[in-house]
Amino acid sequence: MKKLSILLITILAVFLISCDVLDTEPQASLDANTALTDGASAQAVLLGAYSRMQVTPYYGAHFTLSPDLAADNARYQGFFDSQLEINSGSVPISNFWISTAWVNIYRVVNIANLLIAEVPNIADDAFSSRDRVLGEAHAIRALAYFDLLRVFGYHFDVSSPYGMPLLLEPIENNDFNLIPDLERSGVADTYQQILDDLNTAIGLMQGYVDNTAMSYWAAVALRARVNLYAGNYGAAFDDADDVIENGPFSLVEDVQDLFDTTSPTSESIFDLVFSDQDQSSLYVFTFQRDEYNVDPDLTGAIEAGDDRAGLFVFERGSDRPVKWSNPNNANNVKVLRLGEMFLIRSEAAVFDSNDPNAGLDDLNEIRDRAGLGDVGPFANIDEYVDALLQERRIELNYEGHRFFDLVRLDRFEDVLNRDSFRRAFPIPRDELQIQENLDQNPGYPIE
Repeated sequence: MKKLSILLITILAVFLISCDVLDTEPQASLDANTALTDGASAQAVLLGAYSRMQVTPYYGAHFTLSPDLAADNARYQGFFDSQLEINSGSVPISNFWISTAWVNIYRVVNIANLLIAEVPNIADDAFSSRDRVLGEAHAIRALAYFDLLRVFGYHFDVSSPYGMPLLLEPIENNDFNLIPDLERSGVADTYQQILDDLNTAIGLMQGYVDNTAMSYWAAVALRARVNLYAGNYGAAFDDADDVIENGPFSLVEDVQDLFDTTSPTSESIFDLVFSDQDQSSLYVFTFQRDEYNVDPDLTGAIEAGDDRAGLFVFERGSDRPVKWSNPNNANNVKVLRLGEMFLIRSEAAVFDSNDPNAGLDDLNEIRDRAGLGDVGPFANIDEYVDALLQERRIELNYEGHRFFDLVRLDRFEDVLNRDSFRRAFPIPRDELQIQENLDQNPGYPIE
């Protein structure tokens, strides 16, 4: 029998595990033919998707922290080779984080696939939340594919063939012989799949508000981010504007209050919830083991009088972020929050109109909240991008944005002094060895 890739073996393994998160026991182990029989079992599988998002290689630690480590916001002070490689900017195809991230994000995809395929067919008259569960599944799959595209694909070039393999159906009957050997889709097709999922999710979840789930407003906010990356600036503006003007959210007055809590705030659009019983690894890596230290380049970029300086502990040789400082690893991960929507609306306004001052009000809204004076007007787009990157860097540090911002705003080579092919991480060696149709990203070896 042909050997199976680590990706696809673990996709199947998703049916063989269950975790204990939230109030209903999540199930990622259910065979579609036997277990998805009613609304309760569908809800359990849905919670299994959120549980899989919480693992350490995904939002439980490394996906949240590694984009800053790969850029110029964090520096690694520990001893794990995988993180040292990411910090160096020379990530090999054998890197442990990219291998485990690929596997675990595709696990999330496959749980969503199971729900999308089977929830419409559940014969349960009491299943009143069918549309909501199905909508969340589409939104979760969109988030997972967008995260995969940002790490492993050429998200910055819509014309590129280096998108993601699109697994859109659950593995039939857990039959190992039926696992597909998928080719990579183009970037445009990958974006289209993500947007199709989000459009479906938004249509299904009208009126559903929950800032601890991929609810209606989370799907709209994610669509704003996706359209921004894809260069659909008018659509990105409209969605960010909708969230800001019509959503039930408000900026927290004191930026410290955003993170000095283990609960969602008025700014939370989607918090991935952790607790004393259901912990992340963020405090362990940033504080307890003191591994993800703050790069001096980041602390040096903080302006005098910026209230966000209070989100760091400054100690000689060991500056640390305090966004994830709960000693029980119970801080929620803020996957989507209102502050980012102001920055998206600002950027989209500028690039949609080609006017460097079209987004000034929103940029300065974030600065004002941080206790800073206004910037602008700008003479040209480059001046605006400098100011935008400054605000995104200080506002969203240690939340998983910096690396991708430098790539998509064409500052990667200048700021990080690296070869352009490293704008995308390599496809993991384990996958390339098994999947004959899977192409490596340019510049990287295949074995």
